[in-house]
Amino acid sequence: MATGNRSNRSNGPRRNPNGEGSIYQRASDGRWVGQAYVLTTDGTRKRKAVYGATWQETHDKLTALKAQSRQGIPIPDRAWKLADYLPYWLAGYVADLKPTTARGYESAVRLHLIPALGTKRVDGLQVQHVRTFLDEFRRKCLCCTAGTDKNRPADRQCCSAGRCCAHYPSARQIQFVHAVLRNALQHAMREELVSRNVAKLVRVPSPRYKVGKGLSVEQARTLLAAAEGHRLYALYVVAATMGLRRGELLGLRWSDLDLDNGAVSIAQTVQRAGGKLHLQDTKTEDSESVLPLPDWTWMVLLDHQQDQQRERDRLAEVWEDHDLVFPSERGTPMEPRNLNRHFAALRDKAGLPDVRLHDFRHTVVSLLMELGVPPHVVQAIARHADVKITLKIYAHANLDVMRQALGKLDGRLS
Repeated sequence: MATGNRSNRSNGPRRNPNGEGSIYQRASDGRWVGQAYVLTTDGTRKRKAVYGATWQETHDKLTALKAQSRQGIPIPDRAWKLADYLPYWLAGYVADLKPTTARGYESAVRLHLIPALGTKRVDGLQVQHVRTFLDEFRRKCLCCTAGTDKNRPADRQCCSAGRCCAHYPSARQIQFVHAVLRNALQHAMREELVSRNVAKLVRVPSPRYKVGKGLSVEQARTLLAAAEGHRLYALYVVAATMGLRRGELLGLRWSDLDLDNGAVSIAQTVQRAGGKLHLQDTKTEDSESVLPLPDWTWMVLLDHQQDQQRERDRLAEVWEDHDLVFPSERGTPMEPRNLNRHFAALRDKAGLPDVRLHDFRHTVVSLLMELGVPPHVVQAIARHADVKITLKIYAHANLDVMRQALGKLDGRLS
Protein backbone atom coordinates (compact mmCIF):
# COMPACT_ATOMS: atom_id res chain seq x y z
CA MET A 1 0.00 0.00 0.00
CA ALA A 2 1.41 3.38 -1.02
CA THR A 3 2.20 5.70 1.87
CA GLY A 4 3.81 8.58 -0.05
CA ASN A 5 3.17 12.13 1.08
CA ARG A 6 0.34 13.82 -0.81
CA SER A 7 2.57 16.91 -1.19
CA ASN A 8 5.02 14.90 -3.30
CA ARG A 9 2.53 13.34 -5.74
CA SER A 10 3.68 13.44 -9.33
CA ASN A 11 1.18 11.13 -11.01
CA GLY A 12 -0.58 13.80 -13.07
CA PRO A 13 -3.03 16.60 -12.31
CA ARG A 14 -5.47 16.30 -9.43
CA ARG A 15 -9.08 16.71 -10.55
CA ASN A 16 -11.32 19.19 -8.73
CA PRO A 17 -15.08 19.88 -9.11
CA ASN A 18 -16.10 22.31 -11.87
CA GLY A 19 -15.53 25.94 -10.90
CA GLU A 20 -13.21 24.99 -8.05
CA GLY A 21 -10.03 25.36 -10.08
CA SER A 22 -7.31 22.84 -10.71
CA ILE A 23 -3.93 21.90 -9.29
CA TYR A 24 -1.21 20.18 -11.28
CA GLN A 25 2.54 19.63 -11.18
CA ARG A 26 4.76 21.04 -13.89
CA ALA A 27 7.05 18.54 -15.54
CA SER A 28 9.68 21.20 -16.28
CA ASP A 29 10.65 22.04 -12.70
CA GLY A 30 8.38 19.95 -10.45
CA ARG A 31 6.55 22.99 -8.98
CA TRP A 32 2.83 22.76 -8.30
CA VAL A 33 0.43 25.17 -10.00
CA GLY A 34 -3.10 26.03 -8.91
CA GLN A 35 -5.54 27.89 -11.17
CA ALA A 36 -9.06 29.24 -10.76
CA TYR A 37 -11.37 31.89 -12.22
CA VAL A 38 -11.63 34.83 -9.80
CA LEU A 39 -12.88 38.42 -9.74
CA THR A 40 -10.18 40.93 -10.83
CA THR A 41 -9.80 44.68 -10.35
CA ASP A 42 -10.98 45.42 -13.90
CA GLY A 43 -14.41 43.98 -12.98
CA THR A 44 -14.15 40.73 -14.93
CA ARG A 45 -13.43 37.12 -13.94
CA LYS A 46 -10.09 35.81 -15.13
CA ARG A 47 -8.05 32.69 -14.63
CA LYS A 48 -5.34 33.36 -12.04
CA ALA A 49 -2.53 31.09 -10.91
CA VAL A 50 -0.75 30.41 -7.62
CA TYR A 51 2.43 28.40 -7.14
CA GLY A 52 3.93 26.20 -4.44
CA ALA A 53 6.64 23.67 -3.75
CA THR A 54 4.06 21.06 -2.59
CA TRP A 55 0.47 20.12 -3.43
CA GLN A 56 -0.71 21.18 0.04
CA GLU A 57 0.98 24.59 -0.15
CA THR A 58 -0.56 25.24 -3.56
CA HIS A 59 -3.97 24.02 -2.38
CA ASP A 60 -3.88 26.40 0.61
CA LYS A 61 -2.96 29.35 -1.61
CA LEU A 62 -5.69 28.51 -4.10
CA THR A 63 -8.27 28.15 -1.33
CA ALA A 64 -7.33 31.59 0.05
CA LEU A 65 -7.52 33.11 -3.45
CA LYS A 66 -11.01 31.73 -4.09
CA ALA A 67 -12.21 32.78 -0.61
CA GLN A 68 -11.05 36.35 -1.28
CA SER A 69 -12.92 36.35 -4.59
CA ARG A 70 -16.11 34.97 -3.00
CA GLN A 71 -15.99 37.83 -0.46
CA GLY A 72 -16.09 40.30 -3.35
CA ILE A 73 -12.45 41.39 -2.94
CA PRO A 74 -10.96 41.75 -6.44
CA ILE A 75 -7.59 40.22 -7.26
CA PRO A 76 -5.08 42.66 -8.82
CA ASP A 77 -5.26 42.39 -12.58
CA ARG A 78 -1.76 43.75 -13.01
CA ALA A 79 1.34 42.51 -11.22
CA TRP A 80 2.68 45.94 -10.23
CA LYS A 81 6.22 46.16 -9.02
CA LEU A 82 6.95 48.96 -6.58
CA ALA A 83 9.39 50.47 -9.11
CA ASP A 84 6.39 50.97 -11.42
CA TYR A 85 3.65 51.64 -8.91
CA LEU A 86 5.36 54.32 -6.81
CA PRO A 87 5.98 56.73 -9.75
CA TYR A 88 2.39 56.09 -10.90
CA TRP A 89 1.18 56.97 -7.41
CA LEU A 90 3.35 60.09 -7.28
CA ALA A 91 2.04 61.33 -10.62
CA GLY A 92 -1.62 60.79 -9.75
CA TYR A 93 -1.76 61.68 -6.08
CA VAL A 94 1.25 63.52 -4.72
CA ALA A 95 1.26 66.07 -7.54
CA ASP A 96 -1.79 67.69 -5.89
CA LEU A 97 0.08 68.30 -2.63
CA LYS A 98 2.02 71.40 -1.69
CA PRO A 99 5.37 71.71 -3.48
CA THR A 100 7.48 71.15 -0.36
CA THR A 101 5.48 68.03 0.57
CA ALA A 102 5.53 66.66 -2.98
CA ARG A 103 9.28 67.23 -3.20
CA GLY A 104 9.84 65.28 0.01
CA TYR A 105 7.71 62.38 -1.21
CA GLU A 106 9.52 62.28 -4.55
CA SER A 107 12.93 62.23 -2.86
CA ALA A 108 11.90 59.42 -0.50
CA VAL A 109 10.67 57.32 -3.43
CA ARG A 110 13.64 58.01 -5.71
CA LEU A 111 16.47 57.78 -3.18
CA HIS A 112 15.24 55.14 -0.75
CA LEU A 113 12.12 53.15 -1.60
CA ILE A 114 12.72 52.20 -5.24
CA PRO A 115 16.42 51.25 -4.81
CA ALA A 116 15.58 48.99 -1.86
CA LEU A 117 12.09 47.66 -2.67
CA GLY A 118 11.57 48.42 -6.36
CA THR A 119 11.81 44.79 -7.49
CA LYS A 120 9.11 43.65 -5.05
CA ARG A 121 5.56 43.18 -6.30
CA VAL A 122 3.01 45.40 -4.60
CA ASP A 123 0.76 42.43 -3.85
CA GLY A 124 3.75 40.35 -2.70
CA LEU A 125 5.24 42.84 -0.25
CA GLN A 126 5.42 41.38 3.25
CA VAL A 127 5.88 42.77 6.73
CA GLN A 128 9.38 41.29 6.90
CA HIS A 129 10.38 43.11 3.69
CA VAL A 130 9.38 46.45 5.19
CA ARG A 131 11.04 45.73 8.53
CA THR A 132 14.30 44.66 6.84
CA PHE A 133 14.25 47.77 4.65
CA LEU A 134 13.86 50.11 7.64
CA ASP A 135 16.62 48.31 9.57
CA GLU A 136 18.99 48.76 6.63
CA PHE A 137 17.86 52.36 6.09
CA ARG A 138 18.84 53.24 9.66
CA ARG A 139 22.42 52.18 8.87
CA LYS A 140 22.64 53.90 5.49
CA CYS A 141 24.70 57.09 5.07
CA LEU A 142 22.46 59.72 3.49
CA CYS A 143 25.43 61.57 2.03
CA CYS A 144 26.53 58.45 0.16
CA THR A 145 22.97 57.72 -0.99
CA ALA A 146 22.26 61.18 -2.39
CA GLY A 147 25.80 61.94 -3.57
CA THR A 148 25.57 65.15 -1.58
CA ASP A 149 29.20 66.19 -1.91
CA LYS A 150 30.11 64.86 -5.36
CA ASN A 151 30.25 68.41 -6.76
CA ARG A 152 32.30 69.84 -3.90
CA PRO A 153 36.00 70.65 -4.29
CA ALA A 154 38.16 67.57 -3.83
CA ASP A 155 39.59 68.80 -0.51
CA ARG A 156 36.06 69.09 0.95
CA GLN A 157 34.68 65.77 -0.27
CA CYS A 158 34.01 62.92 2.14
CA CYS A 159 31.80 60.11 0.86
CA SER A 160 32.60 60.80 -2.80
CA ALA A 161 36.30 60.53 -1.96
CA GLY A 162 35.84 57.26 -0.09
CA ARG A 163 35.75 58.77 3.40
CA CYS A 164 32.20 58.05 4.56
CA CYS A 165 30.91 60.72 6.94
CA ALA A 166 28.35 58.28 8.47
CA HIS A 167 25.51 60.77 8.16
CA TYR A 168 22.76 58.37 9.22
CA PRO A 169 19.05 59.25 9.02
CA SER A 170 17.37 60.77 12.04
CA ALA A 171 14.31 59.30 13.70
CA ARG A 172 12.23 61.94 11.91
CA GLN A 173 13.62 60.93 8.50
CA ILE A 174 12.97 57.24 9.17
CA GLN A 175 9.43 58.06 10.23
CA PHE A 176 8.89 60.15 7.09
CA VAL A 177 10.11 57.49 4.63
CA HIS A 178 7.97 54.90 6.40
CA ALA A 179 4.98 57.24 6.13
CA VAL A 180 5.52 57.67 2.39
CA LEU A 181 5.47 53.89 1.88
CA ARG A 182 2.45 53.53 4.17
CA ASN A 183 0.52 56.20 2.23
CA ALA A 184 1.40 54.61 -1.12
CA LEU A 185 0.19 51.19 0.02
CA GLN A 186 -2.97 52.72 1.46
CA HIS A 187 -3.65 54.17 -1.98
CA ALA A 188 -3.03 50.70 -3.47
CA MET A 189 -5.67 49.31 -1.06
CA ARG A 190 -8.19 51.90 -2.26
CA GLU A 191 -7.48 50.78 -5.80
CA GLU A 192 -7.97 47.17 -4.61
CA LEU A 193 -4.47 46.15 -5.66
CA VAL A 194 -3.67 44.75 -2.21
CA SER A 195 -5.87 43.43 0.54
CA ARG A 196 -3.86 44.88 3.45
CA ASN A 197 -1.29 47.58 4.14
CA VAL A 198 1.77 45.76 5.46
CA ALA A 199 3.58 49.02 6.24
CA LYS A 200 0.95 49.76 8.90
CA LEU A 201 1.98 46.58 10.70
CA VAL A 202 5.56 47.84 11.16
CA ARG A 203 6.07 50.37 13.92
CA VAL A 204 8.85 52.96 13.91
CA PRO A 205 9.99 55.01 16.92
CA SER A 206 8.46 58.47 17.15
CA PRO A 207 11.04 61.27 17.06
CA ARG A 208 11.51 63.42 20.13
CA TYR A 209 11.27 67.03 19.07
CA LYS A 210 13.30 69.66 20.84
CA VAL A 211 11.40 72.74 21.87
CA GLY A 212 13.29 76.03 21.88
CA LYS A 213 13.42 77.88 25.16
CA GLY A 214 12.49 81.22 23.63
CA LEU A 215 14.09 84.53 24.54
CA SER A 216 14.04 86.57 27.68
CA VAL A 217 12.48 90.02 27.48
CA GLU A 218 15.95 91.53 27.67
CA GLN A 219 17.25 89.39 24.80
CA ALA A 220 14.27 90.29 22.62
CA ARG A 221 14.79 93.99 23.31
CA THR A 222 18.50 93.70 22.53
CA LEU A 223 17.80 92.06 19.16
CA LEU A 224 15.17 94.62 18.21
CA ALA A 225 17.48 97.47 19.18
CA ALA A 226 20.20 95.99 16.95
CA ALA A 227 17.73 95.81 14.01
CA GLU A 228 16.42 99.37 14.37
CA GLY A 229 16.99 101.44 11.26
CA HIS A 230 17.22 98.43 8.92
CA ARG A 231 14.58 97.77 6.24
CA LEU A 232 13.69 94.51 8.04
CA TYR A 233 13.15 96.12 11.45
CA ALA A 234 9.36 95.83 11.10
CA LEU A 235 9.69 92.11 10.28
CA TYR A 236 11.45 91.45 13.57
CA VAL A 237 8.86 93.50 15.48
CA VAL A 238 6.05 91.42 13.94
CA ALA A 239 7.96 88.22 14.78
CA ALA A 240 8.48 89.34 18.38
CA THR A 241 4.90 90.48 18.99
CA MET A 242 2.80 88.19 16.79
CA GLY A 243 4.81 84.94 16.77
CA LEU A 244 4.62 84.41 13.00
CA ARG A 245 6.68 81.64 11.41
CA ARG A 246 9.46 82.53 8.96
CA GLY A 247 7.48 81.56 5.86
CA GLU A 248 4.43 83.46 7.13
CA LEU A 249 6.49 86.61 7.66
CA LEU A 250 7.85 86.43 4.11
CA GLY A 251 4.41 85.62 2.65
CA LEU A 252 2.55 88.44 4.42
CA ARG A 253 0.80 90.80 1.96
CA TRP A 254 -0.46 94.32 2.39
CA SER A 255 -3.88 93.03 1.37
CA ASP A 256 -3.71 90.74 4.44
CA LEU A 257 -3.37 93.79 6.69
CA ASP A 258 -6.29 95.94 7.78
CA LEU A 259 -4.38 98.98 8.98
CA ASP A 260 -7.57 100.97 9.45
CA ASN A 261 -8.78 98.59 12.14
CA GLY A 262 -5.45 97.12 13.28
CA ALA A 263 -5.83 93.48 12.21
CA VAL A 264 -3.91 90.95 10.15
CA SER A 265 -4.95 87.80 8.29
CA ILE A 266 -2.40 84.98 8.07
CA ALA A 267 -3.12 83.36 4.72
CA GLN A 268 0.03 82.41 2.82
CA THR A 269 3.65 81.42 3.25
CA VAL A 270 6.86 81.41 1.22
CA GLN A 271 8.65 78.06 0.88
CA ARG A 272 11.54 76.80 -1.22
CA ALA A 273 11.05 73.46 -2.99
CA GLY A 274 12.61 71.95 -6.09
CA GLY A 275 14.99 74.87 -6.51
CA LYS A 276 12.15 77.42 -6.67
CA LEU A 277 10.32 79.75 -4.30
CA HIS A 278 6.63 79.02 -3.89
CA LEU A 279 3.88 81.22 -2.48
CA GLN A 280 1.34 78.82 -0.99
CA ASP A 281 -1.46 78.62 1.54
CA THR A 282 -0.56 78.29 5.20
CA LYS A 283 0.06 74.82 6.70
CA THR A 284 -3.41 74.07 8.04
CA GLU A 285 -6.77 75.65 8.69
CA ASP A 286 -5.52 76.38 12.22
CA SER A 287 -2.75 78.52 10.69
CA GLU A 288 -5.27 80.70 8.83
CA SER A 289 -6.47 83.30 11.31
CA VAL A 290 -7.38 86.94 11.70
CA LEU A 291 -5.47 88.46 14.60
CA PRO A 292 -5.54 91.94 16.16
CA LEU A 293 -2.35 93.98 15.92
CA PRO A 294 -0.74 95.29 19.12
CA ASP A 295 -0.58 99.10 19.04
CA TRP A 296 3.23 99.19 18.80
CA THR A 297 3.25 96.68 15.92
CA TRP A 298 0.49 98.64 14.19
CA MET A 299 2.50 101.89 14.34
CA VAL A 300 5.70 100.18 13.17
CA LEU A 301 3.87 98.72 10.16
CA LEU A 302 2.43 102.14 9.24
CA ASP A 303 5.95 103.57 9.24
CA HIS A 304 7.22 100.55 7.29
CA GLN A 305 4.53 101.09 4.64
CA GLN A 306 5.76 104.65 4.07
CA ASP A 307 9.40 103.51 3.96
CA GLN A 308 8.56 100.83 1.40
CA GLN A 309 6.72 103.34 -0.78
CA ARG A 310 9.85 105.51 -0.86
CA GLU A 311 11.92 102.41 -1.68
CA ARG A 312 9.50 101.50 -4.49
CA ASP A 313 9.66 105.02 -5.95
CA ARG A 314 13.46 105.00 -5.85
CA LEU A 315 13.68 101.63 -7.61
CA ALA A 316 10.76 102.10 -9.98
CA GLU A 317 12.59 100.66 -12.99
CA VAL A 318 13.48 97.35 -11.33
CA TRP A 319 10.79 97.03 -8.66
CA GLU A 320 8.40 94.08 -9.10
CA ASP A 321 5.28 94.56 -7.06
CA HIS A 322 3.99 91.35 -5.42
CA ASP A 323 2.04 93.15 -2.66
CA LEU A 324 4.47 91.72 -0.09
CA VAL A 325 5.05 93.46 3.24
CA PHE A 326 8.59 92.07 3.56
CA PRO A 327 9.92 91.47 0.01
CA SER A 328 13.45 91.46 -1.31
CA GLU A 329 15.09 94.74 -2.27
CA ARG A 330 13.42 94.43 -5.70
CA GLY A 331 9.92 93.66 -4.45
CA THR A 332 10.09 89.93 -5.23
CA PRO A 333 9.56 87.20 -2.59
CA MET A 334 12.55 87.11 -0.28
CA GLU A 335 14.73 84.03 -0.28
CA PRO A 336 14.30 82.42 3.18
CA ARG A 337 18.04 81.72 3.35
CA ASN A 338 18.76 85.43 2.88
CA LEU A 339 16.61 86.19 5.92
CA ASN A 340 18.53 83.54 7.87
CA ARG A 341 21.82 85.17 6.87
CA HIS A 342 20.63 88.61 7.98
CA PHE A 343 19.39 87.29 11.31
CA ALA A 344 22.70 85.48 11.88
CA ALA A 345 24.53 88.80 11.45
CA LEU A 346 21.97 90.54 13.67
CA ARG A 347 22.33 88.10 16.56
CA ASP A 348 26.14 88.33 16.37
CA LYS A 349 25.86 92.12 16.50
CA ALA A 350 23.58 91.79 19.55
CA GLY A 351 25.99 89.36 21.24
CA LEU A 352 23.46 86.49 21.16
CA PRO A 353 25.07 83.92 18.83
CA ASP A 354 22.93 80.93 19.89
CA VAL A 355 19.40 82.27 19.42
CA ARG A 356 17.14 81.44 16.46
CA LEU A 357 14.57 83.50 14.58
CA HIS A 358 11.93 80.93 15.55
CA ASP A 359 12.68 81.65 19.23
CA PHE A 360 10.64 84.86 18.85
CA ARG A 361 7.58 82.63 18.32
CA HIS A 362 8.22 80.66 21.50
CA THR A 363 8.80 83.92 23.37
CA VAL A 364 5.34 85.20 22.42
CA VAL A 365 3.74 82.02 23.78
CA SER A 366 5.70 82.12 27.03
CA LEU A 367 5.15 85.82 27.73
CA LEU A 368 1.41 85.59 27.10
CA MET A 369 1.14 82.62 29.48
CA GLU A 370 3.19 84.44 32.12
CA LEU A 371 0.79 87.39 31.84
CA GLY A 372 -2.09 85.10 32.75
CA VAL A 373 -3.68 84.81 29.30
CA PRO A 374 -5.80 81.59 29.19
CA PRO A 375 -4.08 78.75 27.29
CA HIS A 376 -6.87 78.44 24.69
CA VAL A 377 -6.46 82.13 23.82
CA VAL A 378 -2.70 81.73 23.49
CA GLN A 379 -3.32 78.68 21.32
CA ALA A 380 -5.53 80.77 19.00
CA ILE A 381 -2.90 83.52 18.75
CA ALA A 382 -0.08 81.05 18.06
CA ARG A 383 -2.41 79.06 15.74
CA HIS A 384 -1.39 75.74 17.21
CA ALA A 385 -3.46 72.72 16.20
CA ASP A 386 -3.55 71.48 19.81
CA VAL A 387 -3.34 73.36 23.08
CA LYS A 388 -0.88 70.67 24.27
CA ILE A 389 1.72 72.19 21.92
CA THR A 390 1.14 75.59 23.52
CA LEU A 391 1.54 74.21 27.03
CA LYS A 392 4.64 72.19 26.05
CA ILE A 393 6.42 75.30 24.75
CA TYR A 394 5.49 77.26 27.87
CA ALA A 395 6.54 74.50 30.27
CA HIS A 396 9.89 74.07 28.52
CA ALA A 397 10.62 77.76 28.37
CA ASN A 398 9.90 78.90 31.91
CA LEU A 399 12.57 77.52 34.20
CA ASP A 400 12.53 80.81 36.11
CA VAL A 401 8.81 80.48 36.85
CA MET A 402 9.29 76.90 38.02
CA ARG A 403 12.27 77.94 40.15
CA GLN A 404 10.13 80.57 41.86
CA ALA A 405 7.38 78.02 42.50
CA LEU A 406 9.78 75.47 43.96
CA GLY A 407 11.39 78.24 45.98
CA LYS A 408 8.07 78.82 47.73
CA LEU A 409 7.90 75.12 48.57
CA ASP A 410 11.46 75.25 49.87
CA GLY A 411 10.54 78.17 52.12
CA ARG A 412 7.68 76.22 53.66
CA LEU A 413 9.62 73.04 54.30
CA SER A 414 13.11 74.24 55.28
